[in-house]
Parts: sequence; structure tokens; C-alpha cells
Amino acid sequence: MVKGKANPDSQKVLRDVLFELQQSSQDMRWTLSYQRLGELLSLSKEDIHRRIYSFRNSHPHMTLNGSFQEVDGDYLIDFLSIILDIDQVSEKFTEAGIFFGERSLYELRESFKQLIQNTIASHKIDKELILLLTAATIDFDDAIDSYLFDKFELDFFVRRSIDNFLLLKDINPDFGAEAFLIDYINALLPTKILNFRDITREFRERIFYELYGRTRQSKKKRIKKKVNLEVESLYLFFDLDENATLEELKKSFKKLIKEFHPDRNKNGEEMTKKVIDNYNKLTFILKEQSNLSR
Repeated sequence: MVKGKANPDSQKVLRDVLFELQQSSQDMRWTLSYQRLGELLSLSKEDIHRRIYSFRNSHPHMTLNGSFQEVDGDYLIDFLSIILDIDQVSEKFTEAGIFFGERSLYELRESFKQLIQNTIASHKIDKELILLLTAATIDFDDAIDSYLFDKFELDFFVRRSIDNFLLLKDINPDFGAEAFLIDYINALLPTKILNFRDITREFRERIFYELYGRTRQSKKKRIKKKVNLEVESLYLFFDLDENATLEELKKSFKKLIKEFHPDRNKNGEEMTKKVIDNYNKLTFILKEQSNLSR
């Protein structure tokens, strides 16, 4: 099963791998040993280890611990794409309901934002209530927060966007996908990635203009350098800009680990794994950038 050589059994092998993961999956947590993966790929123990070590040369931030786990999902997908020489492996993992790659999670986040924006845009505004709230608070955004949270429930947006996502992607719901995605969105709500004020910014500016007949003064935003989707997502995850240092990353990492550690947050295990995985990825990227600038 070498990339470049057609293999009519590749799709069947992929289905076997997905079925194996589903059988061991518990709330989207799973483990697949290198040895078992080799058996599914019809490779000897020596051959599968050789190929994995060779694969790691192009993925130096990958940890070799004898197995792939759900936090290694991106690596397993890339590895299978190469070994089986087939496309859309990530989509098959998503449909199987056992792992969501960054592209899928990005689509979910965007659909969540869009649902909020579309719902609020079609809402009939109670200007009198907003004026009362603005008179009772110093900050205009605080007043709008109070108004929107009185009219809408975030939980509704979370569940509706996830229901739509599961249906659109035809995702198998039997392995904890819904609960995982609910925890994922809820964990991001307090962060810059899904900041409610940013999502509803256009609504806030429109209401301000309708109430006061002028636009709000805003600070000029520094133009950001273009970065690819994954890197931008990693910066946002740690609430950093593209000029962040390793020291700043470490501080943000420690803060998030402290916030989501299972000892303090009973629902934080998956997010803790995500924090660690993203930290390793962004650390590697920052070190590479540092080496290139020398």
C-alpha cells in the first residue's frame, strides 16, 4: 500500500480501520496500537513501525508512544491518506463520528456564528428596552449583552447549530459526537474564537446608529499578516496575535491548562487534550519561524 500505486482494497481497509476505532471508542476516546493498525493494513510489525517512524520525520511534533489516540487523529488521518493513497480520509472520520479535524470544527464554528447573526438580524428590536438598559449601564455593549441574553438563549444556538452540523455531514451519532461538540462549543464561548460580542458586532453597530444617528468610534485595527487557516486558528485558540513569543504562548498554555484541567473542571478532559495538542503544534511553528529569521 505505497502511495502512488492503485489499491482497489483501500476503501475497504479504511472502513475496517474506522470500524475498529468505533468498537474501541467511548465518548469519542479511542486507542489504536501500531501493531493492530499494521494488521488492518496487512503490514508486518517491523514494516508498520518503519513506516510510522518515516512518517514522523515529516511530522516532528508527533509523539511516538506505541499507538494513535484521539488527540493524534490528524496524524492518523494523514498517515492513512499516504499509506492507502486515497483522498477524503478526514471526511470519513467525521462521518464515522469518531474524530473531527480542524476543517470540520472550523465549519461548525462558522455555522454557529452564522446562525446567531441570521437569527438576530431577523429579530424585531425593542428600542425602548434597549434605551432603558443603556441608561442603566455605563457601557453600551453591556446593555446589548443584557438585551440579547434576555431575548435569546446561547444554549439554543449551540444545540441547533450542532444538530444542523450532524445532519449536514451525515455523522454517526452513536459514539458521543453530539456531547463532544456541545462541550467543544461551550468551551470556546469564553474565548476570542467564539466571542459573542465579535459575532454580534454588526448588530451592535446598527443598533447604536439607529438609536443615536451616528456610528461608534472604534480603535483602528492593525492589519494582520495573512496566515493559513490552521495557524490562525491556533493563534486564536491561545488568544495571541501572530507576533507572539514562545514565552507568551507558555503563559497562555498554563492559563488554559489550569482552567480546563479535569481536577477543576469535570467536563474539561477533552479540552485539556486539545490545549496540549495545539500547544505542541504552535510551539513547533514558532520555533520554525525563529529558525527561519536567523
